[in-house]
Amino acid sequence: MSGIFLNDEELRKRLQLVASRLQNPLELTSTLERVLVSQTLQNFHANGRPAWAGLSPVTLEIYRKQGITPQGILQRSPAGLKASIQGDHDRDSATVMAGSGQSKKYAAIHQFGGMAGRGRKVKIPARPYLPIDENGFLQPEAENAVGMVAGHYWQKIFNP
Repeated sequence: MSGIFLNDEELRKRLQLVASRLQNPLELTSTLERVLVSQTLQNFHANGRPAWAGLSPVTLEIYRKQGITPQGILQRSPAGLKASIQGDHDRDSATVMAGSGQSKKYAAIHQFGGMAGRGRKVKIPARPYLPIDENGFLQPEAENAVGMVAGHYWQKIFNP
């Protein structure tokens, strides 16, 4: 009887290595956490991507009367929203969050927009600083960065 014998020992070893690396992808989730934090900080640096709505004439007048020079949207306080950005990761996920201390009060209203102030009479436009859109999808810059990191990770685990 004739036939072809395939030695799949190397393939089996490689697949076992890949499977073991996929069991605990902390290296990937740790890197993705840093990417999400970086993308969030880049949103602050760029005053939004796409650009955030400007300050209202009322806010600008209040600033003028108080002698405050606008330093950029959402960047007035050194201990404010930008300073509260932090990330986290575990074996299965990577996250970015904001809003601790004083900034906790206004983190959501700036991300999603809505009515605020006394009696909820002031409309605050959405100024999404987290790298997601209103539907929960990554903004294009963040999607590209996450894709590059994930692609590099896959390449690394398949080709050690």
